[in-house]
Amino acid sequence: MPREKWTDLLPRYLTFISHMRPILRETRRIIQDLDADLLLDTEVLDKIREEEEKRNVKKVRALSEFSAMYRTNVYEIIKDFIIKYREQIPIIDIKDFIVDFLYESVKALDVLQHITNPDQRNLENTYLYNLTKFVEEILFPRGNSIKVIYLKLLENSPQFYECQRHILKPHTYYREDLEHPDFFTIPGMSPKVYKLINNITSLYNLDPNYGRFPERENFEIPMILKNDVFEPFIDSIANAEEEAIDAIAQRIGLRIIDGIFLAPEEEFVNILLEHNFLKERKQSDGTLRLIPQFSNETLILYYLAFASRRRGFLSKELINWIAMNFAFLIYMGILKWKLSDENIFYAIFKDLQTNEKVLPYLMKLICFPRYLGLDKTKIRDSPHYRKEIFNFIGAQIENLKEFIEEIALYLQKFEKE
Repeated sequence: MPREKWTDLLPRYLTFISHMRPILRETRRIIQDLDADLLLDTEVLDKIREEEEKRNVKKVRALSEFSAMYRTNVYEIIKDFIIKYREQIPIIDIKDFIVDFLYESVKALDVLQHITNPDQRNLENTYLYNLTKFVEEILFPRGNSIKVIYLKLLENSPQFYECQRHILKPHTYYREDLEHPDFFTIPGMSPKVYKLINNITSLYNLDPNYGRFPERENFEIPMILKNDVFEPFIDSIANAEEEAIDAIAQRIGLRIIDGIFLAPEEEFVNILLEHNFLKERKQSDGTLRLIPQFSNETLILYYLAFASRRRGFLSKELINWIAMNFAFLIYMGILKWKLSDENIFYAIFKDLQTNEKVLPYLMKLICFPRYLGLDKTKIRDSPHYRKEIFNFIGAQIENLKEFIEEIALYLQKFEKE
């Protein structure tokens, strides 16, 4: 795949937005100029839409089809709104609502259209840069060590742990090649790996063994038998994961000792001690035993910190997943900021046909070095894959909704600065 430049991608991102905005703006003008009583006859709206389509036929076919679809959706939403409320609300008020909703929608598209600069100058003043950094600091922060990154994640985990865990669990985890793993490639966390982590946590907290801390004299660290981790898995349910246990262990701060034990690495021990996930208990012989008291979150945040620190080695599926979530959060944050909750055009912005025209290019822009610094050449261009990954957008977790509200609040402050 050729390396796409910023100047290649930005126009593609803007293509459909630049056609959506005029449609909404022109529709707002038409509704505003229309006598309110005429809105009671929905056939009037059909005729107006048909006339508008005739005036806009000189376009590339793909754009023409999208514009026709988009305009039809806009007018259908308006008609449905009128039919639903014409017996309850005076038609003049219905007209005002429609005009206001269209005004909000145009404003949202204004932001999306001017989300960044064509030449990448003054990035620090653009929406895209600031939003990416805001989301990154909470979900996928940078740092000069895993310890620094882990601390940032931990500070935000009380409010956003579900989101942090979410971006480690690609919806397309089944595409990962576990049969032929590359030790240096960091995949997302599959449901099986999540179950393994859950089992590891339980074994550490319930009845761990203790052994000599290789890097420190007179210290004992908790250890669990590697085989015990896989005992709950019958038949061959976790064969690939068992084969890849060294790599999985490394991603959650553990290591194999004597070929049979799983124990925390020295760097992770330091982190665990600093945050009281290990507590010291002096033994009768003077040895300091480190007693574990951590949860799944403790290990999963390490996995996330590890992935962030080595973001140049992420698997294709994980890159697509992270970029999609960032693009989705930024896009929805802007909508939340500009659209009132009752805006009837919200659905059209969240429509799959709209998302798959805008978000894939936003995903690639977010991957550039000054932003997330991910390998944008790994962003899939397959329409089938896009549909598969964007279908998940409709099944967002509650914590993502809360995060979107935080992004909207951030944008309010950013605008005032």
